[in-house]
This record gives sequence, structure tokens and C-alpha cells, in this order.
Amino acid sequence: MTIMTTHEAETESRLRNELSDFSKRAFLRDLVSGTGGNMSVRIPGTDTVLITPSGVSLADVEPGINLLIRLDGTVLENPRNMVPSKETSFHLAVYQLRPDAGAIAHVHPPCATAYSALRKPLPLPTISGRVILKEVPAIETAMPGSAELRELVKEGIVRHPGVKALLMAEHGILALGPDIKTAFYIADLVESTAKVAFFEANLRKNNLGE
Repeated sequence: MTIMTTHEAETESRLRNELSDFSKRAFLRDLVSGTGGNMSVRIPGTDTVLITPSGVSLADVEPGINLLIRLDGTVLENPRNMVPSKETSFHLAVYQLRPDAGAIAHVHPPCATAYSALRKPLPLPTISGRVILKEVPAIETAMPGSAELRELVKEGIVRHPGVKALLMAEHGILALGPDIKTAFYIADLVESTAKVAFFEANLRKNNLGE
């Protein structure tokens, strides 16, 4: 058992609280529903991450139920005997590929998820979308929790270095940030951009008579 310093313990406690807070915000913002979605944070300077448990709505995530896991998949802390998110493997893969990623939000916002089913990059009709997101590529689909889905996520991250978000066909979005607040805001911007893209496409169709 590793003994943490006071600073490390305080950092973990703070990140547990932040992960709980932004998980609840994601639910209240309608970025996810039911018990879907999962979020995680990397503990700076370590090879460990905190991740939300499986089968628990993001609306109900409390600091104490988040699991501490090493990047190799070893569960280090699980005081409530929870089951790790079924998508833990692709979270860990992203952290290994992207040292700059400090947090990940995998959520299922309606408009962005609808666009994901088209298997095309998300249109970026707004300046904020183009400046902040730059691109939101699409990746193919596979069953939740599968090795195939993990490999598809890895392939998308490798193919698009520095990407902040991916559309996961029929499965929602993956948003990355240096911290959980930024990952949450990236996910929120992706959904807002998808809504504007949908409205713009319909307005163009009506105005141009297509």
C-alpha cells in the first residue's frame, strides 16, 4: 500500500470533489441521461486516474465512490466496492496517448450523438467552434466496453493529434481537457455547436429551396 503525502492526499480529495461536481453538472446540462456516460481525471504527476463507477447516474456521483486506477488498469482505491466504468479501458488508453489530457468526459448529448450517427466530422458553423474546437472528427462504433471500441478511440486520437473532441458513432462524444472543468466545457460546446449546425442546415434548406 502506497502512503500518500499530505499534498497528494489533498490533491486527490480536491479532484474527487471536482469529478463529482462536473459529473452532476453534465447530467443537469442534459449532456447525458440515465446511468450513461463516464468521466475521469488524471492525478497530476502520477500514473493514476479517478473514474466514475459503472451503473451509477452521473447525477448521483459522490466523491467517495470514484475509483482510483493506475494507467495499467490496476484498481488502487475502491472503498465502496464499486464496479469501474465499463469504458475505463479507453479512458486509460487516451491518457497514455495524450500526456496533455488531464480529464475526459464521455457523454451522450442528443444533437451531437445524432450527428455522430452520420459518421462524418461535426460541421462547425460558429466562430467559437472553429477557434476552440478546430475539428471534431468521427470514429466508427463498437459495443460499449469492448476492446474494439477502445481500439477505435485510440485510432481516432492517433489520427488526429491534439484533437479536443471526437464524435463516437451512435455512442456520443469524447471530450478532452487539461482539467475536468475544461473537458466539461468542451463537451458542452460540442453539443451547442451541433445544435447550431442542425438549425443552420434546416434554414439553408428552407431558404434555398433545396
